[in-house]
Amino acid sequence: MLKQASEVISTLLRVLRIRFDKSPIGRMPQLVEFVTTRSAYVAQTSLYGYLKTRMGREYVNIFNDDEFLPSIEQAKWEIYAACLSDLTIYAVSLAVDRGGLERGGAVSLAQHLHSICVNDTFEGRVAESMRMHALSRFERRSGSTIWANAVVGEAAFSQSPPALADSSPVSDEYKDLDREIVMNSIRLRWSDVRNQLRKRLDGTSICTEWMSGMHSRNPLDVPPVAGDSRTTDQQARSN
Repeated sequence: MLKQASEVISTLLRVLRIRFDKSPIGRMPQLVEFVTTRSAYVAQTSLYGYLKTRMGREYVNIFNDDEFLPSIEQAKWEIYAACLSDLTIYAVSLAVDRGGLERGGAVSLAQHLHSICVNDTFEGRVAESMRMHALSRFERRSGSTIWANAVVGEAAFSQSPPALADSSPVSDEYKDLDREIVMNSIRLRWSDVRNQLRKRLDGTSICTEWMSGMHSRNPLDVPPVAGDSRTTDQQARSN
């Protein structure tokens, strides 16, 4: 119980510091901190909040149950991985929208940001076992993302709601019964995160910083995705 409480309090304190920080986010380290802390906060408060609501007075006891704790730990990391994927996609789509980065650069930026976030935060046996799956899954997702669409509303936040509903360690009966309520609860938590990022993100600086270092990286050979307006624009310029 003390470990879980300590994790939530630590994350909350870091998020509160960021919450009251109104300075622009124009460098990669700032963006990494925002994405990791907000993803952890949304994942932990959503999971523990749901368990507390569903289990009532038994909530405190579950953290003293050695048989149940591994299920919570597994769920926590699965939900965090989904939150990290969603927020990374949204952050990069917003940066691209403001900074004019083309599709290949957007994909490589997203994968770079995500890999830093994973390497900085995936700690412990459960997290380590999920690391490669999280990276490969995000690589596939970012490679097929239409960035002009991902920046609109909740479009980027497609993995965390079902992850919370499917991974929470409750009975199948409760999962079916609570599904829509649980998914909506995490969507509401993302609303404030999006608002804060929209106010603070300096997309032009992020994209400029990334493009200035592209000469030292191998550009990704990213195939075009149907419907991506930036891909169409790039093809038009090359014709």
